[in-house]
Amino acid sequence: MKKYIFAILAAASLMSAVSCEKFLTTEPSSSVSDTQVFVSLKGAQAALNGCYYLLFFDYGSRADTQGYISQIMTFDVDGEDIIVNGGWYGYDYNMWGHQRGDLFKAYALWNYYYNIINNLNSIICYTPQIDGATEAETNPIVGEALAMRGWAYFNLAQLFQQTYVLAHERNMPGVPIYTEPTTDQTEGKSRGTIDDTYDQIISDLTLAEEYLQGATRSAKNHFDKDVVNGLLARVYLVRNEWDKAAAYAAKARSGYPLTSNEDWNSGFNNIDTKSWMWGMMVDEEHTLDANGDYGPFAMWTNYITRDGGDFWSFNCFYLNDLFAELFSADDIRGQQIYYDADKGLHCSKKFYDTVDLTGDFCFMRADEMLLIEAECASRQGDDVTAATLLNELRTLRGATPTSTIGSSLLEEILTERRKELYGEGFAWYDIIRTQKGLTRQGNHSSFGGAVVVPPRSWRFVYQIPTNEILNNPNINSDLWPAGDQNPFGDPSLCLD
Repeated sequence: MKKYIFAILAAASLMSAVSCEKFLTTEPSSSVSDTQVFVSLKGAQAALNGCYYLLFFDYGSRADTQGYISQIMTFDVDGEDIIVNGGWYGYDYNMWGHQRGDLFKAYALWNYYYNIINNLNSIICYTPQIDGATEAETNPIVGEALAMRGWAYFNLAQLFQQTYVLAHERNMPGVPIYTEPTTDQTEGKSRGTIDDTYDQIISDLTLAEEYLQGATRSAKNHFDKDVVNGLLARVYLVRNEWDKAAAYAAKARSGYPLTSNEDWNSGFNNIDTKSWMWGMMVDEEHTLDANGDYGPFAMWTNYITRDGGDFWSFNCFYLNDLFAELFSADDIRGQQIYYDADKGLHCSKKFYDTVDLTGDFCFMRADEMLLIEAECASRQGDDVTAATLLNELRTLRGATPTSTIGSSLLEEILTERRKELYGEGFAWYDIIRTQKGLTRQGNHSSFGGAVVVPPRSWRFVYQIPTNEILNNPNINSDLWPAGDQNPFGDPSLCLD
């Protein structure tokens, strides 16, 4: 658990109005926390900004783990609806085995989130101790750090274990929980149970909501109480606690409109979009960190001619033909899809960058929250509310309103999530959460071969990294249920 507060605080200044100095180039967090950073509110804010910076870029990592934005892309291409035609993400798309603990991806994801968590633990621990600072000054910083820590543990729980309801029923392990800064001498903790992990997630987010009451964030890349409510909605949705998920989703989106059709057609590149609740802005200085070779705009653009000529693209992401057929002719989302006869593939204009490659990124928007409300109402048998919410979105998009009920209505809501949110990082998590399994049909078979992964397959779960097992005496390499390691093997190897 050798963790460092990253030497990127100068770059992080772009995320906030707070200016930053170059702190922490070599010293571990345990020695730096007291002496250099957490002697002032400015230092604490700079440390927090460094954590935000890692959401869109992680130095020293690989293309498929270059911060959270790159992870979002892999979470979508591992699903059913997006085809990868070459490029950086083919290995994830083909699902050949990147979940194995002895390969790079599992370690990169594990290390990414625990690095962030350790830095956040320093912020949470030391910020309240700043001499002369009041709670009114420190609470917002601590609240944002708590929110990010809850978000980080939530992602770890979803990546390194079966979905909560399955793991809870079988008292399966979660992930190690650290709430204080670690050093070289810190002994690694056990996985605990999945309930231990989710208890920590909910505790962090609930406390963050309290700390952030009345606080005003400096920019949309920061957490505020609305984003925290949105995260709690996601957490309770995974836990199948429908009442709580719907209530938090409604609270989260209460101050935000649905995405207008004009905004839907504008390229998903502007953090000032009114429906965006949480996102990441990118400035000209750091655009190549978050865009360039590794950004979603370069993957999606597919050489669409605009502004007098072609602009740079990796020419990589396309839509499966069966998914493209789900959109009706009047649906504005379907009107963004076009067939490229030369490539024999369906292209999407949902994501395109500005001419200078400075597109912003969306992590949460009001439309997702409405769909959570609709799904929760349907799962509780309230077809009227579910259909009303679904039709509000469908009518706005020009799609045909639904008149179905029961299980058919639920399936329509889940399909609407795919249509509305594709490319925004939900496909992988939804496949796991709904226990539907993965079936690629249509023209997927031309790119990487047809793929069928049954529900509850261990191919949906990353193994604990080998390095963690070697260095943590409280996690062993024996396979569950006898030991701590997640199984891996043929995709048909499933949890009973």
